[in-house]
Amino acid sequence: WRRAAGLPATSLAWGAWADGGMVGSLAEADVRRMNRGGVQGMLAAEGLALFDAACAADDPMLVQMQLDLVALRAEARAGTLPPLLRGLVRTPVRRAV
Repeated sequence: WRRAAGLPATSLAWGAWADGGMVGSLAEADVRRMNRGGVQGMLAAEGLALFDAACAADDPMLVQMQLDLVALRAEARAGTLPPLLRGLVRTPVRRAV
């Protein structure tokens, strides 16, 4: 709405925070599963740095999260990467032999 009116606006979608929030209430096994899937908890200092970067950007929507790209690629190769994250990593194309 603000952008349509010519006013500045940026919407932030925050990932998991390591220092509290959702990650703080998860069982250790759930945190490990999330980490294996490539999603890491963000420390407060990292989140604040991302917030500062977002304030300097001119994008209407940003997703602020800590990702392990090696783990995401492994999930993609295994065919278990969620569709929402598939565009974040490149994997070799499998060719039929």
